[in-house]
Amino acid sequence: MEPIALTLGQKFEIEKLSREIDSSDDLAALRSIAKDLLVAWKKQQAASAWVVRQHSQGL
Repeated sequence: MEPIALTLGQKFEIEKLSREIDSSDDLAALRSIAKDLLVAWKKQQAASAWVVRQHSQGL
């Protein structure tokens, strides 16, 4: 099975957004971004677990 890899476009988007985060002095905005990312990460984990369960059940 191939490892999951980011596309070139995704890598560029990460770099662009990383630079925006680095240039921000707005602590409240950075906290909000961090919380949004935490929620997105946990939702992705839940979705991945659901796919694995569906696959293991033969659906």
